[in-house]
Amino acid sequence: MISQFETLLFVWGGTALFVAFLLYFVMTGTTVSSSVATDIYTTMAQNVQQAGTTTDHEYVPDSGGVTLVAGGREFDPMGEQLLRTHDDLATAETVGTQLSVLVDVLVNDLELATRATATTDDERATVTVIGSRIGTTELFDHPVASVIGVGLAHGLGVPVTVETSREDGNLVVGVNFTTSE
Repeated sequence: MISQFETLLFVWGGTALFVAFLLYFVMTGTTVSSSVATDIYTTMAQNVQQAGTTTDHEYVPDSGGVTLVAGGREFDPMGEQLLRTHDDLATAETVGTQLSVLVDVLVNDLELATRATATTDDERATVTVIGSRIGTTELFDHPVASVIGVGLAHGLGVPVTVETSREDGNLVVGVNFTTSE
């Protein structure tokens, strides 16, 4: 006769087999940890910087989107790819509204940060990112900075320069722009 304990073990075993079977078919590809991806990206960024680019990053809007200009050379910004499905970015009426949408995209859609806040004045905005998923500020086209730079360049229709730094363990993105508001 089978005891209740043996029945419970049998059910747990069956459940474990079902979960293993399900995971086998759901997880079809391999994954890379965020620390490995960050290490790869950091090395690539250092190679780009050694090739003659500087740390000044200007996101310039043009008819085809936004171009990253660094060290006199033009690059395709990462933010352009990350924001490709966000049509609501072009509809913002003010810098504050545009930043609010970008912060929401960073936290809720792209999940690049746990939380972010933005402040703005006449020609400068500051975005403080808490819990950034990308750990270093030394990246060539930091994904968070790129999303903010590309989003503001699209929304404002003017070139913006972006600088990243670390303050109190948080990523701080400073953006300079000139608008006609």
